[in-house]
Amino acid sequence: MKADADPKANSSVYTRRELLGAGAGVVSLVVIGCAGKLPPAHEVQAEGGEVAIALADAPELAQPDGVMTLEVAGVKKPVLLVRDGDNYEALLLKCTHMGCTPGWNAAERRLDCPCHGSRFDAHGAVLKGPAKQPLEKYAVTSDGTTLRFRVA
Repeated sequence: MKADADPKANSSVYTRRELLGAGAGVVSLVVIGCAGKLPPAHEVQAEGGEVAIALADAPELAQPDGVMTLEVAGVKKPVLLVRDGDNYEALLLKCTHMGCTPGWNAAERRLDCPCHGSRFDAHGAVLKGPAKQPLEKYAVTSDGTTLRFRVA
């Protein structure tokens, strides 16, 4: 090889910066892919800190094991409404380990955090750490037509 030959002429030669950039891109795709396990979110308002959802507007909750993701105005993380028979729970999707957003694993009916592997059951209880505390819950009431919970 001549001393004045272009080292980039050989396509198998990569700079350290190119390799680090490619590695960061792959990691980003994996994290984004893992974090995308939530059902499509419905944007809702919190009037005086109270969220009201008409069951007629929530077909996802028609089944006894249905779930619905909410983007609540003024709340930084999504809220997952979970139906368990005739009972409903609202879980703040903020992992208690480092604050990442867990995704819904429908096959296992649990929440999986993509950052460090914590797992939570459909009621927010820790199944696997490193998280030690359950997900934050909001008490949900129902009059048969409307679900209500307070975020403030």
